[in-house]
Amino acid sequence: MVDSVKNYGIAGVGANVQLGKSGVTIVGSNSDQISFTNTSDQLVNVNLADATDDTHAATKSQFDGIVNPKLQYVDTTVTHNGGNVSLGTTSSNTWIHSVVVEKDAGNWTDYDSSTEITVGDSGDLERLFAGFDPSGSQVKIEPKHNYTSATALNIYVTQGGASAGNATVRVWYSGEIA
Repeated sequence: MVDSVKNYGIAGVGANVQLGKSGVTIVGSNSDQISFTNTSDQLVNVNLADATDDTHAATKSQFDGIVNPKLQYVDTTVTHNGGNVSLGTTSSNTWIHSVVVEKDAGNWTDYDSSTEITVGDSGDLERLFAGFDPSGSQVKIEPKHNYTSATALNIYVTQGGASAGNATVRVWYSGEIA
C-alpha cells in the first residue's frame, strides 16, 4: 500500500490556531503580535525561559534582577550663599535623565543677573543644569547624559546679590549615585 497525501490547496494555517481540543488558542491579531487565549477568549499566562539573546523575550525574574537601571532621584537643598554642594559620585554607566531646581516659597531676596544655580561636574560645571530663575518657581532640564565612569557631581550656587533664599535640586537618574 502506498501512502498518499491529499493536497487541498492549503498554503498555511489560519491566523488563529487552537492547540488541541478545548486547548489554548494562539491568536494572530496582526503580523507583529500574538495573544494566547482560553476557550472563553480570556488571555492566559505564558511561561517563558530566561532570555539568552538580545532578540528573546525576557522573564519577570530577569527584570527583577536589574537593580541599578531603575529610575531614582536624589534631593538636595541649597541656600543662596551655599557655594558648592556635593550631590555624590556616579558609578560607571549612570544616566542623568533630568534635573529640576525649585525655589522655596518666597523670593530670593535681592537676587541679580549673576545669581545662578548650576549642576555639573569638574569637567563642565553646567553639564546637567544651568538657567536658574529666582523670579520663577521651578526650572527643569533634561540632559540625558551618560557618565561612563565614576564622576563627582556638584551643585554650584553663585550668590550674586541674593541675601536670602533656598532651593531644592532634584536629580532623576538610573544607575548609582553614592
